[in-house]
Amino acid sequence: MFEFITNTEERGQVGIGTLIVFIAMVLVAAIAAGVLINTAGFLQTQAEATGQDSTDLVSERIDVTSEVGIVETGQDPSALDEIRLTVSGAAGADDINLADTTLQAVGPGGQSNLVFTDQPTSDVAALSIPQVDEESDLTNNGPVTVSVSTNYDAFDSFDSTTAQRVEFSLTDDSEGSTVTTEQTGDDSGNTDFNIVDQSTADSASTDLAAPTSEIVNPDEITVTIYDTSGAEDEEIGTVTQTVGAQDGPAELTGTVDDAATVQNLDGDEFAIDDPDGDFESSPVLNSENQYTILINPSAGAFNEGTFGEGNTATLDIVSPAGATTTVELRAPDLFSEGGAAVQL
Repeated sequence: MFEFITNTEERGQVGIGTLIVFIAMVLVAAIAAGVLINTAGFLQTQAEATGQDSTDLVSERIDVTSEVGIVETGQDPSALDEIRLTVSGAAGADDINLADTTLQAVGPGGQSNLVFTDQPTSDVAALSIPQVDEESDLTNNGPVTVSVSTNYDAFDSFDSTTAQRVEFSLTDDSEGSTVTTEQTGDDSGNTDFNIVDQSTADSASTDLAAPTSEIVNPDEITVTIYDTSGAEDEEIGTVTQTVGAQDGPAELTGTVDDAATVQNLDGDEFAIDDPDGDFESSPVLNSENQYTILINPSAGAFNEGTFGEGNTATLDIVSPAGATTTVELRAPDLFSEGGAAVQL
């Protein structure tokens, strides 16, 4: 009924040791399978992304349909005032936001990268102190008047109607001391301060009493303008001028909006033409519409105003997806008429 095995070499493995070995084998297999699955998933995701990028490089390409230059006006014109490129999306292209497109230009003036703008700006002096000459005898020669100029257009959220005060201070280098006075600002943008000898200072005026009877190099004059329309005064800008410095006004630089014209574009900017005469603010290109890219040939890689007869330049138009369209611009050897459009 029962068979007894007496041969010790034919016995099976039993017990906790065998169980441990079996569990270990299962765990190793599970880990290996997990690694393989994760690797396969990663490779699949990477392949899909690479495929999408490759598709975008082909399909999200910008086609240039015309290249035109506008000759400068006047007699014997020899340079261009504008470069105008008409562009469209390649066949089957998805929407291409030209605001995220970059132009890489190489020309007689070197190399530059142009980015989109819908509002040209200029750097101006937002707050200015003129050059202040030394005065060694305020007592006998009278006060020194310093005229502070404010350009309200160069400040954001601050204009000539904003409640304001202008603080004026003088730091005497020899004394190591600073005196301060202030005035309520007005809409003129001009504030005059008098620096007087302390012995002649009127306590009821806004004159600044110098610590000594002289102002000399390297004494410093500092002007700060504050917005006082809120619960607490907010500093808008400050600038410092050294007495006796011979390098002109000390200025705090700001920006102002310029008219939407090609001539106001900097060498690192391009714009999109709007039929209404302004610059387009949201130019989204597809295979069914066209836009005109505007470039100022008087700046940047186009040789600072001399790009004209016989000159050449290369322009790479790089879409947001990285697709690149290369354009060779070659001006005619001779311009016959000012204001004319010429093929480039």
